[in-house]
Amino acid sequence: MGRSPLTAVMKASYFAELAEKGKLPKSFEELYGNTPEKFFISIPDLKARFGERLREIPWGAIGLYTYLDKVKVGLQQLMAGVRKWRLNLIDRSDLIALSERASKATGIPLPEEIAGKIMENILS
Repeated sequence: MGRSPLTAVMKASYFAELAEKGKLPKSFEELYGNTPEKFFISIPDLKARFGERLREIPWGAIGLYTYLDKVKVGLQQLMAGVRKWRLNLIDRSDLIALSERASKATGIPLPEEIAGKIMENILS
């Protein structure tokens, strides 16, 4: 998890700087807005939590918060899908690799590799 949070911080800072200079790509502005207050989806939550102190928080930190909030939602969905309601109950057996490359790198099986085992468990 080292690179992706760092990327979120760097990109958030970069896009906030572009917005300040008025140099955001037109396609980005049309989709997300032309100010950080508009294009960071977590601003309303942070504004409710911090009020006027929100202005003291760097854009990179807001980008990191937004990224980690998305990770939180993904974990909640994974936990709901495997019917395990605490993080410490999840293990590698709850995961599948979506590509051969990922499977080779992690040792996590592909869907077709575990389909037979799942069917056996269902039928027994």
